[in-house]
Amino acid sequence: MQNRFFKDWFSFSQGERKGIIFLALLLLFLLILPPFFRSCSSQKTADIEQLRRLSAQLNETSIEDARSFYSNELQLVDKKVQPQNFAFNPNTLSRDSFLLLGFSEKQAAAIIKYRERGSGFRTAADFFKLNVVTEKQRERLQQHAFVPAFSKEKTTAKKDTFTRKVYEKPQQILVELNTADTALLQTLPGIGAYFAQKIVEYREALGGYVSAEQLLEIRNFGHERVQRLAGRVSVDTSRVQKMTLSEESVEIMRRHPYLGAYAARGAVQFAKRKGSPATIDELLSNNVLTSLQAHRLRPYVK
Repeated sequence: MQNRFFKDWFSFSQGERKGIIFLALLLLFLLILPPFFRSCSSQKTADIEQLRRLSAQLNETSIEDARSFYSNELQLVDKKVQPQNFAFNPNTLSRDSFLLLGFSEKQAAAIIKYRERGSGFRTAADFFKLNVVTEKQRERLQQHAFVPAFSKEKTTAKKDTFTRKVYEKPQQILVELNTADTALLQTLPGIGAYFAQKIVEYREALGGYVSAEQLLEIRNFGHERVQRLAGRVSVDTSRVQKMTLSEESVEIMRRHPYLGAYAARGAVQFAKRKGSPATIDELLSNNVLTSLQAHRLRPYVK
């Protein structure tokens, strides 16, 4: 049977064989096409049914529910723009801190321009006399504003032709980095709300500052900002929280910026073998710590 089929097949010309193949493919296509259309049609029907169900659910949503939703959303937006109240010195406050107090961009720019053009404000009352400060802002912030007191005025004569008043510079407040809160830190030159928060966060991670130079380890703090703080900040090292290099304080060690998880694990393993807390020198000689880590960690280890 097969031999006869092949004999008949090769008895056709090349054009006839091509025609037969084309007709076979066409028949195969026509057999496949109806199931495909039925599948697409059922999918469209399912999509239409789903849309109808969603439409019915939306129609069932009451107007009161919608009003309640948008009311809640508006309340959330209002909460985001609520002004903050904190102690501030208008002579040193940064632009972003003025914005946190509830002043607009234009108000903050006008206050800073006035401050830079003159010698600043001698009293908090002088600040509130500015035309750009509204009555509501004055009532809300009067109890929070402060200006270090000027000394009594002195008079000097120049060639007996005229008399002029000379005021000494206001007494600067020395800020202790290990106890100051964010409000007090914002009285420092170049320190706004953002860096005040970062100073406090890094202090908690370290366990306290041992030097003002550690502020350079805060991202984008910069040498220029540290130089502006010279003579304005102090560090009480007795407030530094110290840790032992043992298994009992492993969580503290892992989170410490100068140690990290890898060195903490090595310190714990060494302490277990030794039977007592490890020392900085022991961890350094056993390559658990680098020389830089050892130098930085000494003030933080009991």
